[in-house]
Formats: sequence, C-alpha cells, structure tokens
Amino acid sequence: MIEKQISNRYLNESKVLKAKTSYELEKKINKQRKQWKEKEKVGRLKDESLKKTQHAISSIEKYRSILTDSLNVNHTINCDDFYDHSTFNKVEPSLETYITEVDVPKEDKFFEFLFSSIKRKREEKLRVAENLYREAIAEFHNERNIFLNEQTKRNKEITSFKQGFANSETISVERYFKLVLDNSIYPECFKKDFDIQYNRENKTLIIEYSLPHSDNVPNIVEYKFIQTRKDVDIKRMKKKEFETYYDDILYQITLRTIHECFSSDSPENLETVAFNGWMKGIDTATGQEFNSRIISIHVKKDEFSSLNLGRVVPKDCFRNLKGISAGPLYLFSPIRPIIAMDKYDKRFIESKEILANINSIPNIATMDWNDFEHLIGQLFELYFKKIGGEVKVTRATREGGIDAVIFDPDPIRGGKFIIQAKRYNAVVPPEAVRALNGVMNDEGASKGILVTTAYFGPDSWTFVKNKPITLIDGPRLVHMLDEHGHRVRCEINKGKKEPS
Repeated sequence: MIEKQISNRYLNESKVLKAKTSYELEKKINKQRKQWKEKEKVGRLKDESLKKTQHAISSIEKYRSILTDSLNVNHTINCDDFYDHSTFNKVEPSLETYITEVDVPKEDKFFEFLFSSIKRKREEKLRVAENLYREAIAEFHNERNIFLNEQTKRNKEITSFKQGFANSETISVERYFKLVLDNSIYPECFKKDFDIQYNRENKTLIIEYSLPHSDNVPNIVEYKFIQTRKDVDIKRMKKKEFETYYDDILYQITLRTIHECFSSDSPENLETVAFNGWMKGIDTATGQEFNSRIISIHVKKDEFSSLNLGRVVPKDCFRNLKGISAGPLYLFSPIRPIIAMDKYDKRFIESKEILANINSIPNIATMDWNDFEHLIGQLFELYFKKIGGEVKVTRATREGGIDAVIFDPDPIRGGKFIIQAKRYNAVVPPEAVRALNGVMNDEGASKGILVTTAYFGPDSWTFVKNKPITLIDGPRLVHMLDEHGHRVRCEINKGKKEPS
C-alpha cells in the first residue's frame, strides 16, 4: 500500500489517502479535492453573504445617523491652513558639478607652460562647463521666481478671502460656506450638489440643495445564502419601512446643512438660513425628467442654536421650525419655496459659434466686434471647463459693459470673473481699465479680465498692479489661441480704433 496526506487550508481539513497503485491513489486524491472544492465554494458564498450583509447594515446605519455624525465635528474653516509655507526644494547648481561632468582636468601650470595645447584643451572644457553652469543657474533662478510668485499670488488670494469674509463681502461669504459644505463628510456614494447665495443686507444664506433620490439610498438589509440552490438572495427593506427611513434621511440632511452653516459662522455673518431641497428624477408615469423643490425651510440662528439636535426627531423638528413640504417626501411633490435663490441674469444669451472657424479669419483685429466678444467667451470656456467653471456671454453692446461672465467654482481662487473684450487697433486707453475696476465693484466680481487685439500703455499696467485685474494684449491672445490649436493673425492698423 502507498499513501499520501492532503489538506485544504480554507476548510482546515486534512486526510490520509491510501491505495495499492499510484494511479489509484491519484484518482482518490482528485476525487477528494473535487469534493473539497465544492464544499469550499459553498463556504465562500456563505462568508461573502455575511460580509455583504454586514456592509449593507453598516451603510444603512450611516445614513440613519447623518445628522448626529455631524454634531461633534468642528465645521469652522481655518483659512490660515490654506497658506502655502513650503520652500523651493531644488538645490542651486554649482560650477563644480559641471566641471566634474565635463571632466575638466585640474590646472597644471608646469605642463601647461611646456605644452600650450594642454592649457587650451583645459580652458575649452572649462568654458563648456561654465556655459552649462550659467544655463543651469538661469533656469534655477527662473523656476524659483515662478514658484515664489505663484506662492505669493496664492497667499494674497487667501488673505483677500479672509478679509472679505471678515468684512461680510458677498463673494467671500459664499465661498466660505461652499467650503464648509464641500468639506462635510457624508457616507460613501453620497453625491453633494448645491448652490449658495448670500444676501448681505439681511444676512441670509440661501441654499439650493440637490437631495439624493430614493434609488441612490441603501436599502438592502440582508444577503441570504440559500442552501438548496447554493445561491444568494437579496433582501430589501419593506416598502413602508423604507419610505419612513428615506423621509428621515432627507429631513436629517436639511437640519445637518443648516447646523453646519450656523456652527461654522464665527464672525457672525448669518442671521438666517433658507434651505430648499431639490429632487431630480424620472416620472415613471410619463417617462419625463423632473426637477422639483420638495422641501423648504427658513430659520433664524438664535432659534436654531437653542435646539438639541442630538435628541430631536428630524421630521418633528422640521415641522416645529415651520418648514414646508407637500406630504411625504418620498412622493416628490413640488412646493413653492419660502425664499428662493435668484441668479438669473437677463443679460446672458446663447453663445455664437466662432472659435471653430477662427482659422479662416485673415485677421482677428478686423473681425466683427460682436463676433470677437463671442470668440473671447468661447476661448475662456475652454480654459475654465477643465475645473468645472461656467462661462456666460452677455448681450451685444457698444457701451463698454460686460462681454462675458465666468463662474469659477474654486472656493479660494474662484468666484465671479468679469470679461471685457476690446477689439482695438490702437493702445487701449487707461480709462477703459479703470472703468473695468468700477464694473467689478458694481457686479461684486472677484476678478476682471480685459482682452484686446491691440496693446496696453504703461499707465494701464501701473493701475492694475496689486489689483485683481488681468490684461491680455494681442500677442498674448494669439498665444492663447495657439495653445488650443488655432493659428491666427492679429495685425492692428494703428490710428484706427474700433472699441467694442
């Protein structure tokens, strides 16, 4: 008789098999391993079902505690954390490095005196090393200056943001609370989508919040293994239980959002918060998409601060604060909001396609002034769409107003940018630059951009120094277009001015 011991780690089983011949023993081994494989498959299904069930229950519990999980978190934004205090980490090149790299021989005065060719060769190599060193040191200083300039610019933006928030400036307040809500940590797969508007006069923050659809809320309570079928069934919440659970989640999100704004408002910029909850989905009766407000509340800070949110029933609390909804939230019934956000600007129009055919225009300095405005709007749309920015073109006007508006979502750098496009054929007068500064103040814009086919004089460059205004002249405009694959000419006819 011959024998062999075999084992299965997963099942933690072992067995000694015996047979008269090697062939017979191999058959027994294969048979045993096949049995273990089937048994292991069942065991793994059971284990996987248990793990999935535990994860599903954990996900549901996280949604059940959306409000309470936020109560012990400090939501105040410390703007000082955004300052860049890093140092330029490249080492300054040394001449010795290049002397070694080029293999410049050491000076030997005796032999160089006897053989002038040795001296010439050493000096030639030394010149090569010195040239390489000069190039490297120039590149080093250039990179360091770029780093320091960018760092200074970024830190100035943060300082401006801090001061703006302390002074209750609308743009800074909106950016601050956008940061607060962006930083709020929700369960995985929860997608935050909201818009904010601040009314400085009555210190009211209006929040338009896209609430999660019921299809995107976890509702699986068990992954049950069925022994007879050797398969797994998914068990979900019962309909009524889910409806109650889902409504509670939406009320929790509402109260949590208001709490995070009030609790992080250290300079007292807020007296009231208005929250409007939106629901997007498809009407199963018509197959049409809908986007409706289903919940609205307007609450004062002192009233909300007196609540013990850790002990409230969210729905009861919402009703006590005089919030409105049309019956159960899971029905998605639309309502009229208590206070609505108004960001509609009747000046905005549909952009006209110009950029696609720009290569066929012989000279952009002579193109139609209205087309030039649309061209600039589309060019900046290319720049800002990578970061989620939005560009709006305004109605055509020759009065020197706004030609386009950029909404940059970055909470520190971003905000509302004003663009003016000047298709000039001569130097842009300083008055046009100063006028842009005035328009920015009127519009509450955080940055102004003036683009021209011509050029700017020294007075204009002096005026914009240390101001959030960017000047783009003809050559730089051509370069920007070239970066996106558009080869254009911009040749001005000096003396002829056609402002737009």
